[in-house]
Amino acid sequence: MDIRFYFEPVDFSKHQNQGPLNWKHTLGATIEKNTASLNPVNIRNLQVAIIGAPFNSSAKTSEISNIPDKIRAELYQLANTGAKINIADFGNLKPAVSLKGNYQAIRDIIDYFNELKVVTLVLGGSQDLTLGICEAFQNDKFFSLTVIDSVLDIKKGRETTGAGNFLSSVFNSNPAIFQFNLVGYQSHLVPLAAFAKTQGINQHIRLGNIRDNVNNSEPVFRNSDVVSFDMSVLKLSEAPGTVYGTVNGLRSEEVCQLSKFAGLSNRVKSFGLFGIDPQKDQKTETLQLAAQIAWYFIEGFQNRDAGPDKTEELLSYQVHMKGVEYPVVFLKNPVTGQWWMEFETYDKKKLHFACTNDDYMKATDNEIPEIWMKFIQKIDEIVK
Repeated sequence: MDIRFYFEPVDFSKHQNQGPLNWKHTLGATIEKNTASLNPVNIRNLQVAIIGAPFNSSAKTSEISNIPDKIRAELYQLANTGAKINIADFGNLKPAVSLKGNYQAIRDIIDYFNELKVVTLVLGGSQDLTLGICEAFQNDKFFSLTVIDSVLDIKKGRETTGAGNFLSSVFNSNPAIFQFNLVGYQSHLVPLAAFAKTQGINQHIRLGNIRDNVNNSEPVFRNSDVVSFDMSVLKLSEAPGTVYGTVNGLRSEEVCQLSKFAGLSNRVKSFGLFGIDPQKDQKTETLQLAAQIAWYFIEGFQNRDAGPDKTEELLSYQVHMKGVEYPVVFLKNPVTGQWWMEFETYDKKKLHFACTNDDYMKATDNEIPEIWMKFIQKIDEIVK
């Protein structure tokens, strides 16, 4: 199968020499070169695939469908990330005859690239397209979804899936989801009772926690397979061209750091950018910021390491706690300072989940870390 037939290709000539940098020094030039040399054989050698998903569940104008190309216009003028990375742009997915058909097309594309171990960068489009991405992971017992958003998109009484309630459909289609995290939410916009409608264990992080220290969110991304980014998580003053913007929200520097965390995570397989309304973005600030978010994801990706897969390079600590019949194993990367917990299933398979130094310190003080309890209970549900 030639996956390229599912896409409308990018016209790179529209983007050449449109910014302050010489084209040969831009990220766009690198992507253009790699894209031009694509064929059904060397697609397997790709590391990152950019795909446009120009679909909107509430689109009223043709302007909405141009969002992926508008992001490209800004992204391709940014500097080359420096390191050699095999990244190509497949263009925009051709529309199906229905919204459900668009979800299925995205599911099939993500599933195809997952098989090749190619990471996908999805340029949307409305955030309900995350449903199609998640459906590609329905057979993964340990699937973890992280949504960066100011609100929790769950609502009752709506039959049609849209950006405002897509998580209801995600949980309905994957009720056994292992982990769901909401990052950057605002407490005054999300009632505590709403979290009871979600599935899986969680590591939700409020806006204030990120503002205190953006590094608090880093372990969440190391536990994530899919990251869905709603541009409405940003302050309206920094990103006026969003669908559901509010006066409070994350700052541009913070979201670029979150994006880099996602790129650095050796577990993240798909990263999606959603929720731009170009009609509100008169000076293109939001599109420029979206491009920078994508750029930092790519930069993070090129600096990925093996994570916990190469345990021989990690320091191992066994902590004995009262009431726990076997030692709790922690792993630490001596270079990055990152921590993981190690679990062993009944069939002797070892699993690793990111944690923090604080979790380790609690364990040494004979205090069982809350996240350890959540993981062990969920793992037991799956393997029994």
